[in-house]
Amino acid sequence: MLAAGVRLVAQYGPEKLTLTEVGKSAGYSRGLPAHHFGSREQYLKALASHVAIEFDRTLSAASRVSGLVAVLDITRAVLAQLEADPTRGLASQIVLADGRRERALSEDIAELRDETLELLTRHIEDGIQAGEIRRDVAPEHASLLIAAGICGIIDSWQADPQFDIAKAGVQLVDMIEHALKAPDHRGETTPT
Repeated sequence: MLAAGVRLVAQYGPEKLTLTEVGKSAGYSRGLPAHHFGSREQYLKALASHVAIEFDRTLSAASRVSGLVAVLDITRAVLAQLEADPTRGLASQIVLADGRRERALSEDIAELRDETLELLTRHIEDGIQAGEIRRDVAPEHASLLIAAGICGIIDSWQADPQFDIAKAGVQLVDMIEHALKAPDHRGETTPT
């Protein structure tokens, strides 16, 4: 039932979520979510916790590095998760898609979005300090653009399940790398 909620929230937003729709989407009776969770509010709390756990699992592998490599690894991890398990990958859409707090699934999810953007910003700042990312990059703006690129791929896949997530992901990672990478002393980009 939580996986069904992830799909519904990613597609329509939390404000349109009903327990009836969750039950139908999950292939159960319309009343089972209410019986199991008690209320829409309790279901949304459980769903927010589920989304946070799934998103944290996705990002945990990228926490061992910093700078440009970390930015690229985070992007790859989110896209790989979406490709491997679209329902779990949609947790990224829920976290990253909407910066308006009143539309967030919960305050915890809004904070997770803020923390994720701050993490990307810190990695970009680290990359600038290390000389691997161009000095003229605005870290906060670059973080937002990366999140928007990921969400754009997820939106495209939701609109067309035949959309090639892998191919689009490779292109996005390539674009991020080339947009951020600092030129070396000969004016060429440095390898990662």
